[in-house]
Amino acid sequence: MLVAALVLAVAADAMAQGATERSLEVEIQSPTPGFTVEDGSTSIEVEGIASAIGGVRYLDIMFVMDTSGSLRNTDPENFRSGGAVGLVESLSPRSDIKIGVVSFDNRSELAQPLTSNRAAAISALRALPRGGSTDLAAGISAARAELERNGRPGSSRVIMLFTDGLSNESRAFNAAVEAARDGITVQTMLLGRSNRGTEMLETIAWATGGSFVRVENPEMLPDAFLNLRTTGVDSVTLSVNGSDPVPARLAGGTFAANLPIEIGENRIVAFATSLDGDTKETEINVNVRDASCAALEVTARIDGRPALSLNDRSVEIVVDASRSMWGQIGGISKMEIAKATLEELSYWLPDGLDLALRAYGSTSASESNNCADSSLLVPFGESNRGYIRSAIAGLRPTGQTPIAYALNQAGRDFGTMQNDRTIVLVSDGIESCGGDPVQAARSLREQGIIVHLIGFGLGNAADEDAASLRAVANASGGRYVTASNAEELQAALAQTVATSFSVYRGVTEVASGSLGSADVMLLPEGEYRVEFHSSPPVEATVRLAPRDQLTLALEKFGNEVSPVEQRGQLAHTACPEATQYGDMLGSVEE
Repeated sequence: MLVAALVLAVAADAMAQGATERSLEVEIQSPTPGFTVEDGSTSIEVEGIASAIGGVRYLDIMFVMDTSGSLRNTDPENFRSGGAVGLVESLSPRSDIKIGVVSFDNRSELAQPLTSNRAAAISALRALPRGGSTDLAAGISAARAELERNGRPGSSRVIMLFTDGLSNESRAFNAAVEAARDGITVQTMLLGRSNRGTEMLETIAWATGGSFVRVENPEMLPDAFLNLRTTGVDSVTLSVNGSDPVPARLAGGTFAANLPIEIGENRIVAFATSLDGDTKETEINVNVRDASCAALEVTARIDGRPALSLNDRSVEIVVDASRSMWGQIGGISKMEIAKATLEELSYWLPDGLDLALRAYGSTSASESNNCADSSLLVPFGESNRGYIRSAIAGLRPTGQTPIAYALNQAGRDFGTMQNDRTIVLVSDGIESCGGDPVQAARSLREQGIIVHLIGFGLGNAADEDAASLRAVANASGGRYVTASNAEELQAALAQTVATSFSVYRGVTEVASGSLGSADVMLLPEGEYRVEFHSSPPVEATVRLAPRDQLTLALEKFGNEVSPVEQRGQLAHTACPEATQYGDMLGSVEE
């Protein structure tokens, strides 16, 4: 093969004089140097380009695809297009790559000029025709012309040449020499067993610094395209902070791998090896900010004992005993559930808590429309729990729902008390006597009395009734809580009987709770103000760092109140996704 030998000699000289200096280069393109991971991720996708045939900032690839009629027999399922498409789809999405497509048979056609639009390139590859003879030179020359027009200075320029047949050797070799002079590498792929075709394509590849692959089974074409070392790079490995290297996925000169990273600074090294055995490495630093949430629990103690309030506190429970409380939950009337829950509550509430019990709708039949049916069953006292249990046992649901009247009467029950005063109203429905419970709650607020509402077993009217009951609670600065069973009712009573508090970041309320609930709030790092709704109000400021597990305990000895912090370490816990701080709440298993 004298012609081939001459081609090799001329090509070697052309490559030596080529515009692009050939040396192995590797660059990590994503993440960028100094990138900071803000979400606490423990892994990162690293992507880049490695090339032994040109620069790594840009990669310009021309697919030169044989469309001769013989492919109807050699590749009837069109695996060649599928393989080329698979390579395009595997290229790093963050790398700056332009792709063009040339089809050739006995002539060439620019099916897709160089473009960054990979979908357009894929469409052109899928639409390749089949007909005519084979002219390799025409295909190479068309691709070379497009690279001259639209190829970028300093890019790695590659022609991916696919064919299943022979062509005019001298013209093909001349086209290859011209490509070598332009710094273009031609990667060649032959479908079939032709020895002459193998020799010709090996020569073209060698002459331009490329490589040759022969595929006998067309079904292997997709893997062959993916495994072709497009830019002359044999392998790339990645490591973090000196860890064992991880092989990267190679596709068309791009590489990618997912690496584990840790809180703090991470040194990522990419190590490339060319087909000729040359090596080159590059590195970047990536920082990971600890975005773990902190856990905050708020408690109170008086003289060393757990407390539901820091101050003297009076709570009146107003229970709905209207006819609708005969409704059932799980085969048991709501009245029976409420009575059992209130009785249990009377046992575990602290003895120092002034407690009173009022009911409405418990004495007159519903048909009588008695809208003044509300009675103080047990007045305030610290040692009245037995009386409260007896009164609870005697409740029978019979009448209307005069919420506004009951609230006005409850306000009078406090008499001259000036301590923390709270009304907890348990109701399964809304006002039925034409009163204005919102105005009644507003008046109570002006007297320093807070009204909490527990919507119990609202059933099908949940949305409408909940809105009405929530409006009553909002009017007095209280809380609205729903309960649909005995367990939820008990939890709701515990939340509303105790002193409530709000957690602020700046002027924004981000969380709320009540003493004794043992709720744990997940919050991002920062400074917070905890405000207790007591008389007078008590405040404490805390600073939360990532992974903090902080219990803020307000200790009261005599008249002195002091915040005491107990800190532990929380495992990495992601903050709940939220659009505003007020939604950033979660629970932690103890």
